Amino acid sequence: MKVDEWLGFFKRHKEKKLFSLSDLVQLTGEDSSSLSVQLTRLVKADVIRRAAHMWYENPFTSLSVEEISMVIRYPSYLSMEYALSKHGVLSQATYTLTLISTKLPYTYRTNQAVYEYHQICKSLFWGYRGEGIVLTAEPEKALLDFIYIRCANAGKLPVGGAASLVNDMDLSEFNFEKLYQYSKKFSPRTRRIITELNILKT
Repeated sequence: MKVDEWLGFFKRHKEKKLFSLSDLVQLTGEDSSSLSVQLTRLVKADVIRRAAHMWYENPFTSLSVEEISMVIRYPSYLSMEYALSKHGVLSQATYTLTLISTKLPYTYRTNQAVYEYHQICKSLFWGYRGEGIVLTAEPEKALLDFIYIRCANAGKLPVGGAASLVNDMDLSEFNFEKLYQYSKKFSPRTRRIITELNILKT
């Protein structure tokens, strides 16, 4: 399709803010290789913007990076460092959007943002609240997700490294009873690390 035809297409579908390549294959009837070439040209011409790999924004609508993060890997919710910073618990600014998903881990890097998805089992996919389509972990759950993903599960971050980050947190508004109740649903190793970090007393 020509540029004006593409603009007409997006205008007719302005209720849909974000398109995957497979969405466009289905809606246009064109094959994916041809569409990829056309979409690359549209991106280079600043007609449309690539939201992430194989995801494209509708030029007649607008989306925040948080809204985009909800769509490109569904289901997911904002958590860990990003959510802690958003809640004002973590004082340092966090530019990578850290998310929890039931799908395999994946990182999207774009000019607008970095979306870092971490996999969690379905039994731990809870403890978030919604604002529009954006789901964000409660502070207590975001901290538990952080300990579970960074230390207890993958073991990539030593407890000392986690302690350094925790020391930079303002936990004055934390609901420690909620944190305790939530922690009982996590692995024993996660609960042990929470105790070692002096966040919860035994």
